[in-house]
Amino acid sequence: MTRTEDDLREAAAWLERLRSPEAGQGDQEEFETWAAHPRRRDAFEAVSAVDAEITSWDPPAPASPWPILGALALGAGGLMAAAGLLIH
Repeated sequence: MTRTEDDLREAAAWLERLRSPEAGQGDQEEFETWAAHPRRRDAFEAVSAVDAEITSWDPPAPASPWPILGALALGAGGLMAAAGLLIH
């Protein structure tokens, strides 16, 4: 069973939704229902791992050209794109 790009997009959206200050118990319950499928859980874990890796990086000096970090730091879309690299 292989996660799809749609799974990764949805996982990135869930990560963003669950981090929202407005997220509540209902959101968590909906997430658990969504993530009950192993392929989706795998996608969420992949997106979360990429997010944790990006969060742990020291930002480069402003003069350093790291355009890929700009793309990756764009929230759910950037996380989905980075996790998508893990599909191949």
